[in-house]
This record gives sequence, C-alpha cells and structure tokens, in this order.
Amino acid sequence: MKNYDGLFIFTPRETEEGRKRQLSLLETLIKKHEGVVTQKSEWGEKPIGYPIRKFKEGYFVHILFQMNPSQVAPFRNALELQENLLNFMLTVYDAKKQKPQPEKSRVPAARAAQ
Repeated sequence: MKNYDGLFIFTPRETEEGRKRQLSLLETLIKKHEGVVTQKSEWGEKPIGYPIRKFKEGYFVHILFQMNPSQVAPFRNALELQENLLNFMLTVYDAKKQKPQPEKSRVPAARAAQ
C-alpha cells in the first residue's frame, strides 16, 4: 500500500450536518477502495483562485490515506461522480521526503537582524 495525500474542495453552501455526511461519504469511498485514512484535517471555507461551477469559495478538507495503487483509478472515477465535490487533487505522499516546518516567523533573516 502507498501513502496518498488528498485535497478535496466541497461546495460551501452545506450545513454542518451536510458536511459531516460528505466527510463520512468520502471516508466510506476510501474504505470501499481498500484504503485506510491515517490523518484528516478540515481547513474550512476559503476563497478559490478561480470560480468552479460559479462558486468563488469552497470548503477544504485535507486527508492522508493509504491505498493499493491499483485502486486509485477507480477511486478517482468514484470521486468525479460526487455532486458536492467541486475539485480534488491526489498525490503520492512520501513522509521521508517531507521536512518539518520551522515554527519561527516567516520574516526573512536579513530583515529580522535589522
């Protein structure tokens, strides 16, 4: 099984109960395609860089999961059939190559020294 990184953008017009239903459906799809969710974080409503189906905002969800590579294509096909899913992106996730982010401020070192 490989590790995958998924970013999913849902329609912003759903209620809290509707969002829970969408997330449980997404997790069910992952399990149906022999996958295991390892980490999930909801980023909330954020503006999108360009309109998708006339929506300028979307509800973002980030999920790390493991799945057999032979199941990724059918999983993508199932995602494309979801009405409330505006867009998604799946990438292979390699935890060894990921560097931990520093917890310092993002001010460049030259400016911080002044």
